[in-house]
Amino acid sequence: MSEWLDLELSHHLAPTEAPEELWDRVCAQQRVRRAAPHFAFPVAAVVTLILAGALYFIARGQPAPTPYRSAATHSECGLCHTAI
Repeated sequence: MSEWLDLELSHHLAPTEAPEELWDRVCAQQRVRRAAPHFAFPVAAVVTLILAGALYFIARGQPAPTPYRSAATHSECGLCHTAI
């Protein structure tokens, strides 16, 4: 790099002291209370119930569907539905 850029960077990136207020806040370790725990349990309960219901219906199973039968030409369907 050029010499003037090195001088500029060393000047602007020189160590500085932090304000006392910042150090007081860091040392005190004040935590901000979050609102997440207030609604996290009900949301988790609802999701659990939905998943349990879905698993119940999946595990219960469904009977195998009956295969479709082709309509015979002499069936009752031929009374009102005629081919042109």
